[in-house]
Amino acid sequence: MLLYYPFFSQDPRVLVQNCLCWVRAPLSLNHRAAHIIVDEPAPALDDEEDYMTRNGTIGSVLIATVAFAAAFTVPGGFIADDRPHAGTAILASRFAFRAFVVTDTMAFLCSIVATSFLIYGSAKEIPRGHRWWYSLLASGLVPWGAQFLIGTFALGFHLVLGSANRGLVIFVYMVASAAVLFCFPGIWGPFCLGLWKTIWRRAGWRGLINVHDRPSSLLEFLESLFTGPLMDIRRTLFPVLISVTFVVAIELDIYMPRQ
Repeated sequence: MLLYYPFFSQDPRVLVQNCLCWVRAPLSLNHRAAHIIVDEPAPALDDEEDYMTRNGTIGSVLIATVAFAAAFTVPGGFIADDRPHAGTAILASRFAFRAFVVTDTMAFLCSIVATSFLIYGSAKEIPRGHRWWYSLLASGLVPWGAQFLIGTFALGFHLVLGSANRGLVIFVYMVASAAVLFCFPGIWGPFCLGLWKTIWRRAGWRGLINVHDRPSSLLEFLESLFTGPLMDIRRTLFPVLISVTFVVAIELDIYMPRQ
């Protein structure tokens, strides 16, 4: 299988090494084979990565705690017991509230799964290869959880401020969109550097999906696909969806205030 390095994605050396792997170039930066065939498990985490694992665990637990609290402290409150549909949220029919529920749910689930992966990834009893993959998956889930929590924060503010403070709501959405789109390194790297166009010219569609030969197993296919350049679009998918949700929420607030 391909030896994929889970370091900072915008490190120039890592970018070049990954590009050499994706296009199946014969030499790497060290004049060695760019696609290294290994049979042993992935390398163990060193002290610095263990430190990052502990920090990631703290961050994911905090995100899960805040998301869990937001789920039961909904904006607008609940319907009184002496009315129909008692106990349900007053603003449950509004688009912003439904978007609030979705983003809060995603933030909680991403952070909980990341926490579980980080716990397994730090256990010495777990095989080294499994620990490496748990830590790699968690490193992608924690930023997603933070992005969804930013969306929950902005949508909750929208519901609390209401139409009377529409200008302030737009300000909150603009700042939250900037945070979601630009606060995490590497989100727009493939687009800014033009890597996709270069890989397409050198290796075609096989280079973009990182599958040049017929995979020997489903696991090998998924590993190649998810470490290929095309799957870097996953980093931009949720930030763009969250920002589009902000736009839809404010438009509905302007043209359909009760929705």
